[in-house]
Amino acid sequence: MRMPPRSSPAEWISATIPKTGNRPEENEDAIAVAPDGLRFAVADGASEGWESGPWAGRLAGAFVRRPPTPADFPVWLAEARRNWAPSAAPAADAPWYASVKREQGSFATLAGLELRRPRRAGGWAWRAVAVGDSCLIHIRGTEVETAFPLAAPKAFGNRPALVPSSADAGCPDPEWLAGRAEAGDLLLLATDAAAARLLDPPARGPALGAVRASLRARAAEPLVDWFRELQTTANDDVSVIAIRLTDRPEAS
Repeated sequence: MRMPPRSSPAEWISATIPKTGNRPEENEDAIAVAPDGLRFAVADGASEGWESGPWAGRLAGAFVRRPPTPADFPVWLAEARRNWAPSAAPAADAPWYASVKREQGSFATLAGLELRRPRRAGGWAWRAVAVGDSCLIHIRGTEVETAFPLAAPKAFGNRPALVPSSADAGCPDPEWLAGRAEAGDLLLLATDAAAARLLDPPARGPALGAVRASLRARAAEPLVDWFRELQTTANDDVSVIAIRLTDRPEAS
């Protein structure tokens, strides 16, 4: 769990937990935050890849260090892939397909968000990139202003687009979106299990209650309690970064 200093122009909190019964190091989700640059990212490693959790961490970290643009995404991805190597090799008694998986590489979804203050207008401006089913959800009050790249629970499936660690596998085209927000709005980055619940109107109220409780308390426990409830019906790694925009001036 991470949170900003109280002087930050945006309030945020993040939390991630592994599947029920798994150890923290088995969590294949990743979250990354660059508070000074107001950049945030979540990524979800695919279980069918080899050590996809660390690859998810590399992608999220690469975004908050230097977000890509549509023009330079291939260069950005090549930089993220440079010197990437899984840390573990298959054990001697591992099934034959373990070596095949390692050779094919790692895979992960990605959703990244960058915030800024417009120079000549009030409020906030944001831009986002996504590959797969990790999502940005912009909330005003209790209503969804924007959901990107998926907008409804039924849009989630078992084969999302994935960013591969191997250049031989290519990469699906990322999706891009920009928008405006106001003080008091919530911007949520969520991996698939949480995103699908946040986009389900009957389930949204309890989810937003947990998000707001964690922001008020500056503690992850309400959010994690909601994650545990979610996992009773969808046992998956779960990650959320919740950002509440303020009218506080930029910290010096």
